[in-house]
Order: sequence, then structure tokens, then C-alpha cells
Amino acid sequence: RFTYILLLEFCKSDHTMNLTRRGSEYVGDLLGVNFNQDCSSVAVGTRSGYKLYQFSSVERLDKLHEMMGEDACIVERLFSSSLVVVVGLSHPHKLRVYHFKKGTEICNYSYLTKILNVKLNRQVHVFVCVCVCVCVC
Repeated sequence: RFTYILLLEFCKSDHTMNLTRRGSEYVGDLLGVNFNQDCSSVAVGTRSGYKLYQFSSVERLDKLHEMMGEDACIVERLFSSSLVVVVGLSHPHKLRVYHFKKGTEICNYSYLTKILNVKLNRQVHVFVCVCVCVCVC
């Protein structure tokens, strides 16, 4: 319930976002929302890029970073580090790892099937869920 309320308040403050889907198609700019592992920040993927927000209090989000350009449907940040993993809607087979403070791409991986989800852990292992298996990088 807290997540739902938080997202509603978040969307009120940014009118470009829309949390609706029609079937398997996204309606509006919002493609994905993901909290980091300790819930101290939230990553928002949109049709025009991604944004990272940090919680400064229970009721306040501060924009930490914004990367515009390619769409981002999955965005995963490693705790409060500068490491971000992004999967785009236009390239759902490709996973990119970025150092967002330096603005550099560290590496990228391509898979034969669509990436369904990505998770990071403290040992900086990347768990990628694709249509047929779970890959650990």
C-alpha cells in the first residue's frame, strides 16, 4: 500500500508519467519503476530515458540523475552506488551497465530472448531473467 501511495504522489509531481497499460502495450511515458535494494532511491524508466530519485525524507524525492535519449523499461540501481543497469523497450534483448556519475557505459550483454527482469546483489552479480532461463553475470 505504501508503494502505491508513493507512486501516486510521485506521478502527481511529474505530469509526463502515466501508470496505465492497455493489454501488453504501455500508454503514456512511464515504462517501469524500481526501488533499489535498500529502498533509499527509486529508478523510473520512460520512453525518453530514465531518472533516478533519492528519498530525502518519507514524503520527499530529490532528482539525483536524469539520462535522456533512449527508452528504458527496466532500470536497476545497485544500492546507493553509481552503477545502473538499463534495458530498453526498443532493444529488449540488450542489457547495458552504466556508471551514471561518469556518464560511461561499463559493458553490455546481448541475449537471444527478451529480458524480463534484472536484479543486482551486494557482490555485484547481475541476475538476468529471460524467457527460457535465469543468467548470472
